[in-house]
Amino acid sequence: MRPLSADFGATCDALHRLAVYVISPAQRLVNGEIILEATPGGFGTAALPDGQIRVDGTHLVVERGNTSKRAAITTLNEMAAFAGIEPDVRQQELFDVPPHGDLDDPLAVDGHSAEDLAAWFRFTTDVLEPLRAEATSTDEVSAVRLWPEHFDAAIDMGDDSIGHRATYGGSPGDASHSEPYLYAAPWAGRVDDFFDDAHFTGALLSYYQILAGADPDAFLREARRRIAGRRT
Repeated sequence: MRPLSADFGATCDALHRLAVYVISPAQRLVNGEIILEATPGGFGTAALPDGQIRVDGTHLVVERGNTSKRAAITTLNEMAAFAGIEPDVRQQELFDVPPHGDLDDPLAVDGHSAEDLAAWFRFTTDVLEPLRAEATSTDEVSAVRLWPEHFDAAIDMGDDSIGHRATYGGSPGDASHSEPYLYAAPWAGRVDDFFDDAHFTGALLSYYQILAGADPDAFLREARRRIAGRRT
């Protein structure tokens, strides 16, 4: 992780739109799934039976069977055609996602920022996996999933029947937060004043707090301890 460039937000927006309107729909057409995952150099489909469609830096890679091809990321129309589908513009009406805009406008993907986004998704996955490993049978913990709507990597964990379930994850930033952040969001709402973000009923640890030395593992475990009502 390193300081982000001025192009990071625009690159995230462009790749988010590619995820929403091309990559996730390509997976859904095969097996009904929408979830994605962190992949080397970026992110991609998580459950295709014979390959993967993924972003690798500034390229879209399509792997099917024993064949693999890649193309520089250009427009939504061209990337959808490269993946063998039509852009699914209906997503704009169904979910709170970035507008697709002109399907023939170039997607503004900066190489440096694409590397940083890939590193963020890998970092988030790496800090969530140890938390998952601590789950008990009643926690019903999910796999780490990258959700195309919010463009965050997250898990759900905890016993919902007693109000202890929460989503733990990492976002590359959103309309209310200009930089990436880790978060913990109790399903039962604000548990105590640790969960004090002004824009959602959870707690967050920002990218620059982590760069400055804040411990992401300690943040997630403290959030889990409070959500589960555990005493120190």
